[in-house]
Order: sequence, then structure tokens, then C-alpha cells
Amino acid sequence: MAACHHIFWDEEGNAHTDCLYWEGFPRILWDTLRTFHYPDPPQYTGRQFSEDGIQKNRVTMTIPQHPTLDWPPIDIEVVGYRLVDAFETAALRAITTFCEHHPEEVAAYPIGLFPAVNAGNAEWLFRTTHFGHLIGDIAEETIQAVVRYMNAQSHYQILQQRHMEQVLDLAQSFQRGLRLRDTQIQGLQDAVAGRDQAIAQFEHQALEHGAEIEQCNTVIGFLQGQVHELQVDWADALAHIGVLQEQLDVPVAPAAAEEDPKQMEGVSEIASEHALAEPNPQPDDSSSGSASSVGNLDDF
Repeated sequence: MAACHHIFWDEEGNAHTDCLYWEGFPRILWDTLRTFHYPDPPQYTGRQFSEDGIQKNRVTMTIPQHPTLDWPPIDIEVVGYRLVDAFETAALRAITTFCEHHPEEVAAYPIGLFPAVNAGNAEWLFRTTHFGHLIGDIAEETIQAVVRYMNAQSHYQILQQRHMEQVLDLAQSFQRGLRLRDTQIQGLQDAVAGRDQAIAQFEHQALEHGAEIEQCNTVIGFLQGQVHELQVDWADALAHIGVLQEQLDVPVAPAAAEEDPKQMEGVSEIASEHALAEPNPQPDDSSSGSASSVGNLDDF
């Protein structure tokens, strides 16, 4: 199938085209609408979007209201993986919907043989049961139309097969991603389990350290009490030393038993005089001896 080259893109990123540039369901739809005197082909609008990480395309199209008949417009909206494939799907749904809305009108043309959305539709059964006139006067046209439908359906099935291959590729990629994620989750769970075990060990160590800290705090409190008592004793000792220092700094008063030095000198003089006044107990001959001694001294 040819690529869709004649597409107009607006500023919002929407694609606009009439999809008449390749042989497919959009052309079959337009040929049918021309048969019923529609003036212009329907326009298709496509927009790409992402859903769960998968790129998709939403296509909308409208068969306008008939210019002379009381046929209301038909709005179609489909979602596909590729833009051109979504255009084909929209055209196919538009054909079946148009045939179901106007069964009597399409019964006279080869398009009336086109399958309906609901295979048990009574109007479609009528169209496919009483089609003798299609193999009479317009047998050649009918055969050509059937060939076109079969060709378009074949292309559409190829597109559907491509869709299935893309879906399978996406499913396989998704499955690989899930397996990789499961492996990563298992690794994370193991890491979390190891972390929980480490946290439990840390909590146990923290409890032990807490007990040790509490014991150290008790010892510190006891030592602080002793330090306080020592500080109190030290302060008392300093105060006592201060008192003793003040007592040492006070001058000592003279004792009452001590006498004045002058009085002592007087007593000494009296004693000396009294000693000189004592009589010499020696006999008289001593005095003669003394005289002689004096005489002897005079000799010197």
C-alpha cells in the first residue's frame, strides 16, 4: 500500500487528508458516496498520542449530511497503531455503518453485498439473499466491485497482520521488561531484607550502647556527687585556713610576768651593790697579807 503523502499538518499536530491516494477502503467509500450524489469526499483527521508508553493514533472522520436527502451525518472514531492503518479502519467502519443506515438504497448496488457490523442483521441478510439483479444487468460491475472489496480486504488483513506482529513485539518487549523488573524487584527485596537485618543489628547495638551510656551517666552522676562533696570540703578547708591565717596575722601581747628592762637593771645594780657591801670573812692576818700584797703591787 502506498504511503499517505498528501497530508496536511496543522499547528496542533493533527493530520488532515481525504485518503484518496491509494487503493483501499477510503476510495471504495468515496465511490459509494458519489453514487448517491455526495459532492465532496469525507475528510479524515488523525492525531498521535501515547497510552501506557505505546504510541497510538486516533482518527475521526465524518460522512456529511446529504445535500438533498434527509440523511444525517455519520461520525466515526477509531484508534490504531499506525496512522494509515487507522484511516483504513475508519473507512471500513464508515462503509458498514452507511450500509446499515440505508439498507434499501444500497441493495440496488454492489455495495449492498458489503458485510455489516452485525452478521445477523436482517437488512444485510435480505441484501445478500435477494441479489439476483446484481448478476443480471450489472453483473460486470458487481464482479468488479467484489474484486475491489476482496483486494481492499486483503490489504487490510495484511495491515492487521502487521498490527499483530507489532503487538507481539510489544508483548515480548513488555514481557522481557517484566522479567527484568521482577529480577530487579527480587534484588531490591534482598537488599531491603539485608538492610532490615542491619537495622535490627544497629538497633540492638543502640540498645546496648544506651545501657552503657545509662551506666556511664550513673557513674558520672556518682562522681559528680563526690566532686561536689570534695568541693564543699575544699571550701571548708579554705575557710579554716583563712581563719588560721587571720589568727597568725594578729600581733602577740607581752606577758604579765615579764618586768620592765629598766626595773631589771635597777635590781641588778642593787644586787651588785649588796654584793660589794658583804663583809669579808677572812681573818686579820689576811689584811696584813693584803697590805704586803699592796706593797708588792707597789713594787711593780
